[in-house]
Amino acid sequence: MTTADVATRRAHVDDHAPTTEQVAGVLGGIPAIGIACEALRTAGWRASIAGNRITVNDAVRAQLIGTAADDAAWVISMITGTRPVRVVGAERL
Repeated sequence: MTTADVATRRAHVDDHAPTTEQVAGVLGGIPAIGIACEALRTAGWRASIAGNRITVNDAVRAQLIGTAADDAAWVISMITGTRPVRVVGAERL
């Protein structure tokens, strides 16, 4: 995935916390946590990895679930626990 791909897949990024939908738009199709974290940074957000989770702008949590790229998925939620929760596949598009 190139930087241009990330830019075209994401919604407008501003100073506010990203939505779960915006984060899902960036992470869909990315099966590796390091690449996913870098894609979120390229999209203009702060992102950090802890285990199988990425925290985005201290507001959104993205957890990589699954053991292989063909059955892995991202579960994306607000850290506050509010809805919506998004699930997107991690298999390459």
